[in-house]
Amino acid sequence: MKPIPFDKPGAIGVIKDVAASELPPGAWSDASNVRFLDGAALQFLGHGQVYNSPSEAPQYLLQANVGGLRYWLYATAAHVFAVSNASGSSVHTDITHVTPRAGTVNAWSGCVFGGVPVLNAGDGKPPMYWDQNLTHKFADLPAWPAGVSCKVIRQYKNMLIALGVTKAGTLYPYMVKWSNLAVAGALPSTWNEADATQDAGEFDLAEGQDPLVDGLGLKDSFVVYKESSTWAIDYIGGVFILKPRKVSGMSGLLNMNCAVDFDSGMQNMHFVVTGSDIVIHDGFSAASVLDKKARRFFFQNIDVTNKGKVFVFKNPFLNEILVAYPSIGATWCDTALVYNYVDGTVSFRTLPNITHAAYGPVDNSLAGNWNQDSAPWDTDLTAWNGPDYTPDTARVMMGSADVKLFLLDASASFDGELPDAWIERRALHFDAPERIKEISCVRPRISGNRGGTVMVRLGWSDTPDGEPTWADADPFTIGSTIKVDRFVSGRYLAIRFETGTAYSWRLDGFSIEVSDAGEF
Repeated sequence: MKPIPFDKPGAIGVIKDVAASELPPGAWSDASNVRFLDGAALQFLGHGQVYNSPSEAPQYLLQANVGGLRYWLYATAAHVFAVSNASGSSVHTDITHVTPRAGTVNAWSGCVFGGVPVLNAGDGKPPMYWDQNLTHKFADLPAWPAGVSCKVIRQYKNMLIALGVTKAGTLYPYMVKWSNLAVAGALPSTWNEADATQDAGEFDLAEGQDPLVDGLGLKDSFVVYKESSTWAIDYIGGVFILKPRKVSGMSGLLNMNCAVDFDSGMQNMHFVVTGSDIVIHDGFSAASVLDKKARRFFFQNIDVTNKGKVFVFKNPFLNEILVAYPSIGATWCDTALVYNYVDGTVSFRTLPNITHAAYGPVDNSLAGNWNQDSAPWDTDLTAWNGPDYTPDTARVMMGSADVKLFLLDASASFDGELPDAWIERRALHFDAPERIKEISCVRPRISGNRGGTVMVRLGWSDTPDGEPTWADADPFTIGSTIKVDRFVSGRYLAIRFETGTAYSWRLDGFSIEVSDAGEF
């Protein structure tokens, strides 16, 4: 018998756009709810409900500090709430504008400008702000011009930028409009482009016929994404104030909220979902992160009717960016493509019908609070009322169409349920596809809950694209099992690791004992 080692099973990740028989030995042909981190394959940590249940489904989330306390704002179809914990109980405060905004999923935009939350619903009404007083409501953005609305509002340096402007009922789909530079601690004092004493202004990015979609700051520039092109705007002062330059004439942005910034080494970059690819760029050059991995699979698996709900968010503590999307037949985002921007790996996880997610600090009482931890007592990995998986300053909050708020990576379970987590590799031929191979034993290196089980399943096929015939699954009991004995033979072999009873497990490597059985 010849043991063949598979070390660092998380080094390559999932590759779905290449035939399984042509993949390198360490690649996986499919996976669900397994993340790849630091060379290992781990069951994704789960999500738990926090702040009790909101009264309405959140559509947009924004973190803000009020009086030194950490709050989360969430906008619904008609209201905006601020929520935090007080004396161990969640308190939802209605801070809706006196003229409620008619928001829709993936049409909201906003920022925290100098500590002041600013939101825009894209519903034809002015952007609004909140003065962080819990007895006050959102109000129209001061100095905003009468009769004007916008599709998107974002921050760039110490000014606000509006994209897709409507004036007196006329839409200017290519217009970029910006405020003057605000003084410290205040909102901009004017948007009047005709005032030569101020820095406010506007212009059209009219080249091409693709309208503006969204924008996001990148280093010293502000990147504007159109449907099929990308532009960078730089502050130059003087008469022109802002100057545009074309970054790409070939790709833009799929939807609003489909770009996020992240740090790659010492460099700040954007991760962008375009209409046909996922790319990263530094404002000058771009590279695909999905080509030859899962680009075709990703776009072919999005529900066409609901593709407008696709958005991205980052989970920086774990070096991940998640692309949330509705899979075929789904109404809401039930799946995420997960990209590890340090290791360059791709995986997939299920989502609880989320509408939006955001990264930021959470109230200390949410981190390590055993009441919020929904993993069963005898399988929970965290200490009772002890520290949580990730720091409370680096958390992801998710809003769900199921009228819930979830904290990502908050427990080993998925809202109290054992996740269906698995990885598999098909069409293994060990450089001898014409010969029959026999497997007699698998020796996994799996850690996690002692006594929990991970199921190991072997399969075989005589053709590279054939559906494997799977043998019965064998349990690997963490802490006691050394190897799994199972005999299978075939030209193309398959192996699968899947959750048994373990709520959290980690695969650091395995070896397979393989022998040659000839050509027939």
